[in-house]
Amino acid sequence: MTELWNGFKCEEFVFEGFNAKIVFPQKPDKNRNVTFKVEYWNAFPDVEIKLLEKGFHLVYIKNISRFATDEECRIKSEFLSYVSEKYNLNKKCVPVGMSCGGAHAVRFAGLYPNQVKCMYIDAPVLNYCSFPGKTGDEECENIWEKEFIKAYPGIKRSKLLNFPEHPLNQAESLVENNIPVLMVYGTEDKSVVYEENGLLLEDAMEGSGLLKTIRVDYRGHHPHGLVDDNTPIIDFIISNT
Repeated sequence: MTELWNGFKCEEFVFEGFNAKIVFPQKPDKNRNVTFKVEYWNAFPDVEIKLLEKGFHLVYIKNISRFATDEECRIKSEFLSYVSEKYNLNKKCVPVGMSCGGAHAVRFAGLYPNQVKCMYIDAPVLNYCSFPGKTGDEECENIWEKEFIKAYPGIKRSKLLNFPEHPLNQAESLVENNIPVLMVYGTEDKSVVYEENGLLLEDAMEGSGLLKTIRVDYRGHHPHGLVDDNTPIIDFIISNT
């Protein structure tokens, strides 16, 4: 099915049983670059729209969960290979991941680094001990029971300290494969606490020169992006593609 998305041609189709989309720029850039919105399709789309205006294609495939299982990362890899082949696009993409989308972006990039040029993550979930594993927090308790244990059957909080699927565990792969990362965060985020998530990625990637952070004072978990002007995000992506 073909429709318009924010003024751009958008094709919808099914891949391996999952709803998927590709949005086409008016004029593709010379490298036929691809933005991959890895979760929350219509959330805060300004960066994706501006990249479409720069000639990037935009792709998306619906996830099974919000928590970036190995199977979900595999599906992303095969989906990206499929659209790259079918539409003659760059084989490497730029994942855009907000909140739990940050978990998807980092795990996908770490497991399939040969398919990633750089990434933009915003208030990213990187440490499942913090979100949704934190006890005594109503939001976390609810998500743990209704979502996380379905994504990872058999998981218990007591196993989280040594849980191999923490997105943060892919930091070494990001560094080894020279994947540049832009991370935006709000100082007042009470849902995905930066000191328990993004700051740990800073520590893990320290000295690599690959991680750039943008701090937004007085901002909570929302909105994502830089609101007034996303040019620094666009410039980072353009310079790394």
